[in-house]
Amino acid sequence: MTIAYDWGVDQPPDPAAEDAGEAAGLGPEQLPEVRELIARGWQLAPDAPLYAFLPAVWPRELRTWVPDRATRYDTWYEQDPKTYAVLRTETREAGPAMMAEIDDDHDWTLARVGISGRPRGRLWLLKPPPGYDSVDAVLDQVWRRAQQQGIELTLSEPFVQLTGRTVRSEAPPP
Repeated sequence: MTIAYDWGVDQPPDPAAEDAGEAAGLGPEQLPEVRELIARGWQLAPDAPLYAFLPAVWPRELRTWVPDRATRYDTWYEQDPKTYAVLRTETREAGPAMMAEIDDDHDWTLARVGISGRPRGRLWLLKPPPGYDSVDAVLDQVWRRAQQQGIELTLSEPFVQLTGRTVRSEAPPP
């Protein structure tokens, strides 16, 4: 069975996002609305490129989102070409152009495995499905199953399908 992708484009933001307050300089986990949702058992979805698809395969009733108002930072460093010692570093706020470039990269990577329509500007929060105590526990199970089935741990259609089946507690196809 092929897992369908659902980005919840028609799914409104979580009510915790209403009147969320000031966000200047706050990272995703520091936003008041995210802190409130975490206190209620939600977990921020991983932001690693490998898991950019995760909200699209996660069951609707176990996911929510809030507008992404977080501040991101970019660290630049210069190394000595001979010793590779770090000579200096500079951390600065990542502006809209940098964030758009990251979003473009995610969209391009997802398109390579047939996933499109990812809405931008969302922080996704997930709850683990029954039988798991955390999102990380689900992903650990995905990794174990992938290794058992000889599926590469890369963003590929087989990996996405396996992840979707695992979060829905479905058995692999015969």
